[in-house]
Amino acid sequence: MQDPQEILSRIFGYDRFRPGQKEIIEAVMAGNDTFALLPTGGGKSVCYQVPALMQEGLTLVITPLVSLMIDQTETLQAKGVKAVALHSGLTYRQIEIALDNCAYGNTKLLFCAPERLTSAVFQERLEQLNCRLIAVDEAHCVSEWGHDFRPAYLRIKDLRTKFPGVPLLALTATATRRVEEEIVDLLGLQQPAVFRTSFLRDNLSLAVRMVEDKEAKLVEILTRLKGSAIVYVRSRKKAREISQWLTLKNNISSTYYHAGLTAKSRLERQKMWKNNRHRVMVATNAFGMGIDKPDVRLVVHYDIPPGLEAYYQEAGRAGRDGRLAYAVILAQPMDEKLLQERFKTAHPEITYLRHIYQCLANYFQLAVGSGKDQSLPFDLAGFVRRYNLQSLPAFHALKRLEEEDLISLSEAIHMPSVLKINLSHQDLYEFQVANARHDSFIKGLLRLYGGQLFGDFVRIEELKVAGFLKMPVDKVEKQLNQLHKLQVVTYIPRTDKPKITFVTERLNPQAILLKPRRLQALKKAGEERMQAMLAYLGNHTACRMARILQYFGEPGEESCGKCDVCIRHRQATRDYARDVLALLATAPLTMQALLAEFPWEHEQEVMAAVRQLLDTAGIEQKEGKLHLK
Repeated sequence: MQDPQEILSRIFGYDRFRPGQKEIIEAVMAGNDTFALLPTGGGKSVCYQVPALMQEGLTLVITPLVSLMIDQTETLQAKGVKAVALHSGLTYRQIEIALDNCAYGNTKLLFCAPERLTSAVFQERLEQLNCRLIAVDEAHCVSEWGHDFRPAYLRIKDLRTKFPGVPLLALTATATRRVEEEIVDLLGLQQPAVFRTSFLRDNLSLAVRMVEDKEAKLVEILTRLKGSAIVYVRSRKKAREISQWLTLKNNISSTYYHAGLTAKSRLERQKMWKNNRHRVMVATNAFGMGIDKPDVRLVVHYDIPPGLEAYYQEAGRAGRDGRLAYAVILAQPMDEKLLQERFKTAHPEITYLRHIYQCLANYFQLAVGSGKDQSLPFDLAGFVRRYNLQSLPAFHALKRLEEEDLISLSEAIHMPSVLKINLSHQDLYEFQVANARHDSFIKGLLRLYGGQLFGDFVRIEELKVAGFLKMPVDKVEKQLNQLHKLQVVTYIPRTDKPKITFVTERLNPQAILLKPRRLQALKKAGEERMQAMLAYLGNHTACRMARILQYFGEPGEESCGKCDVCIRHRQATRDYARDVLALLATAPLTMQALLAEFPWEHEQEVMAAVRQLLDTAGIEQKEGKLHLK
């Protein structure tokens, strides 16, 4: 058995483990079921990647995020670690080959979505896998009362019968005590070792700003607080518009990110932001999972998040380097009504769910009884146009159908073109002799990509092939398609679309067994999360960090000393009016210049002092500047 510290240093390039990681790894390697709560940025992936490399056999990693599993797989492969990912973007043949490599090769990590566990091809290969560890990432998805329930997570428990004695590691960054208890129960953890890293982030200053003009306040905050920033919004359109407005109208370098962009575009924007070529990332909640940028100084929520779990996970992307960072919510009185309307949209009626299911069946032209396990490219915009639907209610209905285990809706992922030669070396040679028109093309492919084409699917670039063979790209694609039809090769062109998988055979909408009591219970849990969010916004007396810790079942200090509420409480011990008068005694100042003389988080108190002095005639405003009277 290899040393974990040596693996951490040699493979991953880290000098030391983060808090909790080493203890979690030791528990897993001792054969214990383990529950680990590591807040955002705590380094969950190391907790199963290091054990995977310490021992013989395969580590099975179950995760709901396709983009994240692809990213982790590619990163591990670049480090020389054999890892594969199974997801809806792969063909049946690709999945078969990947599972063969897991069963008979020396693959160390197999990533898969929970929905994959019940597929026939996966079930057939389970007994052939030398599985030594099962890791469940985003384990809160198993809880119906959590904020991200995935019904397929309930089937993970069945793996225990296939791999008795194999430890299970459940990881999450966001779970209340109630959800934690459900994770342990529903995953069947036996006397688990439990590790909870505190939710406390003592370098994070939390604030809520009630404002009339969110755009003006956003620019003011970005002007006063330097460094990398994320601005979260609730719509794709708003992400684009605010980013362009910041860049073009305010000279603040910005880009935007949402699930509607192509995977290539998302990756390019993410890299530019991580490399500080853009200072601000304006994004929907599609952005953030797996993002490891330690020097984010500011996270602004331009729109109100649906709950404290989602909010704190996103806010926690600020200040991972341990230095002071800020998380600010911009709020308006109308936001409470908007949050309530969004909540209502997120919980559609049963009649609407059945209507959307029927529209889906018509969209894919599926007959009753067909379609089980089929993954089909899906264009939400085209879908809502065809059936005259509203995008947001339709999307939430699809998510609810997913929670009811009828469909699985994947994110848009970029799958590059791949190629595999189906023939043996001798059979391919005989084909080339008999089909001279394909000979030079096949020779070019072999010179470019070598003998690896005979063993597994290899990523190819049609543009690179075209340049090498000095022929147009469309003719390269035509040749590849011809060879595919002749079964000489298997050619799978690149794709960049989300997919819908029918988990069951297509049903008559009236036969869908929707459970009104369960849907009502989910709605109640969602309403509780919304009310907790509203209480956080309306809080003016208790420390914000303490309120967050209390929500997650953790005792906290009465005062963090950094949030807007704690700073306001300190106003009694600091005479801001006196400080303002002292500054104006030296020279008249604009409000902006005056505020710049104080720490940013003291802004509200300084402005209150200025209003008080104006009301009592201690100072006056002339020609845009504040003067002593």
